[in-house]
Amino acid sequence: MNYFTLSRYLKTKFGCKVSKVAVDAGFTCPNRDGTKGEGGCIYCDNSSFVFTTGDDIKEQVRNGIDRLLKKGIERFIIYLQSYSNTYCSDETFFRVLDDVLIDERIVGIHIGTRPDVINDNKLKRLSELTNRYDIFMEYGLQSAHNETLKFINRGHTYEDFLEAVDKTVEYGLKITVHLIFGLPYEDNNMMMETVKRVSKLPIHSVKFHHLHIVKGTKLSEIFFNNPFHILTEDEYIKIVADALTYFKNDIIVARLVGDAPRDMVIEPKWPLSKNLFLSKLNDYMLENNLYQGKNFNR
Repeated sequence: MNYFTLSRYLKTKFGCKVSKVAVDAGFTCPNRDGTKGEGGCIYCDNSSFVFTTGDDIKEQVRNGIDRLLKKGIERFIIYLQSYSNTYCSDETFFRVLDDVLIDERIVGIHIGTRPDVINDNKLKRLSELTNRYDIFMEYGLQSAHNETLKFINRGHTYEDFLEAVDKTVEYGLKITVHLIFGLPYEDNNMMMETVKRVSKLPIHSVKFHHLHIVKGTKLSEIFFNNPFHILTEDEYIKIVADALTYFKNDIIVARLVGDAPRDMVIEPKWPLSKNLFLSKLNDYMLENNLYQGKNFNR
């Protein structure tokens, strides 16, 4: 693959096998607890993508490291994954950092959060750790269209995201942006407009997800009552392939397709496997000359 994958980035930076330890710190989101809304994002069921062992946060880290050591992993990244991991007091956030950074083989921290729940104190504290850890702030944007953000109950705007990017860059922290393709009522032009906007920002990494409808979510109710178009795998591959050509060669492509436990997903039924998906994407990009360098610097 000619795009810059996360695995290649980690191998280049650390020179050894590096993997993430996913940690659930027990936070929630302002669009779940009534501060900005209730129910969370309409597609969200964290149990579909959170995989941790043990309730105690230190135990989760230790168990995760032990599992990965058996697989030959030598260095570790703490991934604060579920919900909004800066949606708390500064003191709580600082305590979480102390609780997870408990092994000298930990080399990085990736913090999944929202653009509207950061502040100077938290970013300053993280900036003080950059001489020791590779730190990425992972902001869930999903779409650059405010009407879509309102529909999916994000509880923040695109402008909030832009402010977060500026502030995060000010503190010298790296940024990963999450984008979802196939959101209800967004067409290809809208999805590419999001890509064009984000690709011009001072970000370091991007994660692409395909929309999947998970059982028990608000989105599943909407889909059953008023069905909307679900992208086919071929449609999604074309969108992702086109999206990749807008990002510079040094942007890390940390994810190309989403995943969730198959028994929880209503639609779509693809991908059958990530390896098969990546093979199809590679074939499509080769067939359409999308690996040509000029296409990666629009």
